[in-house]
Amino acid sequence: MNQKKDFLDELEQTLMLIMIVAATVLTLISFIAQFIAPDSVNLFKQLSFYTYGWMVFLALGPCVKRSAFMRIELLSGKYPQGLQNGLKMLGEILMFVMMIVMCVLSYRLTANTLASGVSNAVAPGIPLVLAYAAPAVGYTLGVIAYIYKFATSGKGGNK
Repeated sequence: MNQKKDFLDELEQTLMLIMIVAATVLTLISFIAQFIAPDSVNLFKQLSFYTYGWMVFLALGPCVKRSAFMRIELLSGKYPQGLQNGLKMLGEILMFVMMIVMCVLSYRLTANTLASGVSNAVAPGIPLVLAYAAPAVGYTLGVIAYIYKFATSGKGGNK
């Protein structure tokens, strides 16, 4: 199981790095295109927006694994340790349920968009499904990370 976790970690981080580089390059190209080929600026801007979106959603899995979501520690810090642990677990469960719901909804949206064949309004050559697939993949990775986290929490895994 540890090899799968390491593989998923490496895959997510590698994909995020690719998206960071792609977004940076596409943003630079869109800037340069203003002077060389103004008609292509929207295409490169839209592609850079897509890569930024993918980068954000690909980060969900690693955020779950590292417990890197924002919390209001100030409120729970006033309670005894046992209650703090309970509040933390309740928060984790709520986030897990929310990710499952968002995963299902984003898959439905992606499937509907794919079936309709809609293109981006600003850059018609780009299928809109490329943008809508990012949340579906990201939330799936988040759900997998939560399942792994819950499965290993009693065995000395991530807590």
